[in-house]
Amino acid sequence: MSDIFEPLGPKAGLQDGPNLIKVAAIYACDEHGRALCQLRDDFESVAAGGIWGLFGGKIEAGESLRSAAVREFYEETGIVIGESDLEPMVEVASSVLPDWRIYVFGLMRPVQPDQIRLGEGAGFAFLTEAQISDYDFIATYKQFFEKIFD
Repeated sequence: MSDIFEPLGPKAGLQDGPNLIKVAAIYACDEHGRALCQLRDDFESVAAGGIWGLFGGKIEAGESLRSAAVREFYEETGIVIGESDLEPMVEVASSVLPDWRIYVFGLMRPVQPDQIRLGEGAGFAFLTEAQISDYDFIATYKQFFEKIFD
């Protein structure tokens, strides 16, 4: 399995450094092609609280990008996936926090709404391209969606 991500944006592709924090996120869709999105918790401790994004989170010590994506997706949605279900998509610098880089994987199988047991976040939705453009998304993910819908 290859983990080659396409750089997206001006800061993507920079060398790893001691202060770099990596985030693994998952772009998943339902059987109709609508994107599974997370409304982030609106707590002081949550970056970009109350704004929409993708499910995912920080990589813990000793984890690979894939294993972090699998763990985070399970913790946040309750859905079990395998590392082989993921396809690397893009690498993008965070628009919210400096020295954070987000690695987005595509989930290669559809997700059904009744599978989701929300473990983190204020809510979730399956959104069309038109709806995504109308919702308040983290700029990093707006940039991601602009690329995939181009």
